Amino acid sequence: PNFFSLNNGVSNPTISEGLTERAMNSLFGTFGLNYDGYIYLDITGRNDWSSTLSKSNRSFFYPSFNLAVVLTDMLEKNGTRVPAWWSYGKLRASHASVGNDLSPYQLYNVYRIGKDPNGNTTANRDNVLRDENLRSELIKSLEFGAELRFFNSRLGIDFSWYKSNATRQLISLPMDPTSGYNSRLINAGDIENKGIELMVDAKVLANTNGLNWSIIANYSRNRNKINELSDALNVKEYTLGGFDDVFIRANTGSLYGDIYGTRYLRVTDQNSPFYGQLLLSSQGLPQRDPAIVKLGNQQAKGLVGITNSFSYKNLSFSFLVDARIGGEIFSATHVALQSSGAAAATAPGGQRNDIVVDGAVLDGSGTPTKNTQSVSQQLYWSAISTANNLGIGEAYLYDASNIRLRNVQLGYELPRK
Repeated sequence: PNFFSLNNGVSNPTISEGLTERAMNSLFGTFGLNYDGYIYLDITGRNDWSSTLSKSNRSFFYPSFNLAVVLTDMLEKNGTRVPAWWSYGKLRASHASVGNDLSPYQLYNVYRIGKDPNGNTTANRDNVLRDENLRSELIKSLEFGAELRFFNSRLGIDFSWYKSNATRQLISLPMDPTSGYNSRLINAGDIENKGIELMVDAKVLANTNGLNWSIIANYSRNRNKINELSDALNVKEYTLGGFDDVFIRANTGSLYGDIYGTRYLRVTDQNSPFYGQLLLSSQGLPQRDPAIVKLGNQQAKGLVGITNSFSYKNLSFSFLVDARIGGEIFSATHVALQSSGAAAATAPGGQRNDIVVDGAVLDGSGTPTKNTQSVSQQLYWSAISTANNLGIGEAYLYDASNIRLRNVQLGYELPRK
């Protein structure tokens, strides 16, 4: 009674509807301390009770604290003279935990009620094995930093070191379909982000009625590492996504964002003078090694950004140049262009002359020998780009390093009179 659903109507329309209910109760507290105007301490605590977790796990607590010490004020108030060139100095530290509950109805396996094409009521079991003991996700972070300013604040330095660990994440682990389920939900993972951030700003020229020039430069480096997937279930590898022979996989002990795929078939005999060179087919064309191997990683080794700002009276001009250093990308665009012959690389200098691929071929006795057979551009690029739809993965992995002019601004401030 009192359950209203369009699917229960006579001659019900072909629609779908859903109803979810979720409740969250929270308790939050904060405490702040200011000691003599140079030491600041803030502490917070929050406890959540979520209806999406079991009774034994629905309560989870996550605190945080922030501590800051203004060094220049501390020295002055304790009788130490601060040098004139040192304008400001502050040290900071923080630690925080953040919890996340689950979406509704993730704990128990139930039947889904529906109708077949003839209007008969059906009950279907979910193909995901659920676990009532699932817990909330938890992220812990730690940060230390310093802010320094010199020469009447014309030069500033801000540095941070941070580390965060995401644990008990909810992941869908594939299962053998003969078990009756395609996957199971588990709490797993310890993914660590660790890095540094550095920002330097300088007022190179400072003239009230003349030319002003300021520079802001920043550098950041982040390493995202997978410390653990699930030791309890002996899970060491997890596929995050992919298409055909190209995958993004998470492996215990490796960096997040590893790219897996196929590579060129090469001569593997270390005693051969052609060791490491391409092992070509009898037609003199590159071949694909069917083994799936690690090709590279998406993560950049560093990010750099530099902003220059100029102003003269009412006129202002600024531009931002940023750079990404390191990391690899897979380009499916190049696969499509080269397989269709639309890429510039398929017609060097506007010509499609036959080429001799640098590599080795096997002679009658199976011994690698120097390739001398010429092939057409069409056969060459087809061999590379059409092997199993996405081609030879190694051929389409590129260095993601780049430098860009990101932003340019020109402004004029109209006179007030």
